[in-house]
Amino acid sequence: MHRLIPVVACAMVLLFQTPASAAEATSSVVKFCGGPKGLSYEKLPNTLKPIMAGFGLGFSLETVETKGGDENVEKVARGECDFGLAPNKLVNKRKLPIDGVVFHSYAHLVCNQERTNGAKEISDLLKQGRKIQVAVGDIGSASKIVWDSLADLDSDFGSHNFAVMPVSFTKAIPLVMKGQYDCAWTVSGVGSPALKAADYPGSSKVLRLIEVNDGDFNDDDYDFFVIAKSTYPNLQAGWFKDVKTIDVPVVLFHRPQIQTGNPVAYGAVSGEALRVGPDLFKE
Repeated sequence: MHRLIPVVACAMVLLFQTPASAAEATSSVVKFCGGPKGLSYEKLPNTLKPIMAGFGLGFSLETVETKGGDENVEKVARGECDFGLAPNKLVNKRKLPIDGVVFHSYAHLVCNQERTNGAKEISDLLKQGRKIQVAVGDIGSASKIVWDSLADLDSDFGSHNFAVMPVSFTKAIPLVMKGQYDCAWTVSGVGSPALKAADYPGSSKVLRLIEVNDGDFNDDDYDFFVIAKSTYPNLQAGWFKDVKTIDVPVVLFHRPQIQTGNPVAYGAVSGEALRVGPDLFKE
């Protein structure tokens, strides 16, 4: 994976410019595309708002509610937002400037053991002799974006083997438990609230966290990550080794014009986002 170097040093230089240079922040509002209201992406711009106000640099930060990473990229590309968060691969596809990795999220694929004949890894799902029904997340969500990109990397995971539904992991898990869906997919932090809710004692008899370990998934934008065998006691019950999956970097990116047209605002937002973001999203 290409490693991304934060621009914190540059930002700190900008923050200590003279009052005259601060006045160059001619745009009174800087827009940060967050995500759906109340979900994780929104936390960063909302945390940055009072910090930016405290700096007194002549601009305010506005959080723009969106459907997720896909819409964040589109809005920044169209100039409707100055900053955004999205999976690395999606930002690279649109060739937008990246400031750095804010946090890492990981692919989690939870399947009904009976319906998938005890599948332990994603390639086992190809041996079922039928299309596997997978809830891959809402349209525009990081989860669906990553699933679609993996299908591009390996066509075996396309529509001829999988029937995908744009349903969130939280809504899908009860349906997987009942056998109405085969699997539920999410891209999130290890031990996220949704995964903790799925990892309850009764789930060990029905559900299993399976490996997302296909070699074709390892490219410039994704690395593999190991979920320790003790992470989810119930979803990993009866499975005596670590679970290999995909590491999905979520990056801060920006509209090119803000860096040159409003360098004070750019430096302040970018620098602080990369400073506070990793702790904000720490698992």
